[in-house]
Amino acid sequence: MCSYRLPIDSIREGLDLVKEAIGRTGYNDRIKVAIDVAAGVFCMGTKYDLDYKCKNKSKQNFMSGDDMIEMYRELCAEYPIVSIEDPFDKEDWEHIKELSGLGLCQVVGDDLLMSNPKRVERAIHESTCNALLLKINQIGTVTETFEVVKLAKDAQWSVVASHRSGETEDSFIADLAVGLAVGQIKAGAPCRGERLAKYNQLLRIEEELGNLAVYAGEEWRPT
Repeated sequence: MCSYRLPIDSIREGLDLVKEAIGRTGYNDRIKVAIDVAAGVFCMGTKYDLDYKCKNKSKQNFMSGDDMIEMYRELCAEYPIVSIEDPFDKEDWEHIKELSGLGLCQVVGDDLLMSNPKRVERAIHESTCNALLLKINQIGTVTETFEVVKLAKDAQWSVVASHRSGETEDSFIADLAVGLAVGQIKAGAPCRGERLAKYNQLLRIEEELGNLAVYAGEEWRPT
């Protein structure tokens, strides 16, 4: 997949850079990769255009849903990928379910679920995915947030508390992630103030909890 920001010509080239960066830290056994595919953005009917961001496309690079599944299978075997978010279009329930059924990694529903109880209930009933990306402003209120998290946890799903684009330095989602014991938070790379605010709040919470703050490690999501 092409990128406007970096001269990367393929998905593997990008993942190779990430893998190399992880290796340089010396924490190969502790750092894993989570991918937000947002496949709905490049879904064209029943096909997926992996080169949709290329300004000058010499050829089209369309893949079917089945081709995408095979690609994800290969990527999970080659790289330390533990989580894939929105691997298909939000209405492509069939392929998301098929990927989730392979048990390769955590399959997270964002656009698929929209933190909507009805869509979450359908996904649970149909075993479509196994994790919820939680965005409070998608669902509307904190009370409704509690309800949708309970739905997910009762189904033995993982829950990922998430920031939004256009964020502020409000750190509430850090408190929410700990308070609801979701185990995972998505706040972006620690390169800007509105992102660092969340991580700094998590550090303050850890300090306050002391010995009660336990690193989840391999128990980072339900199995």
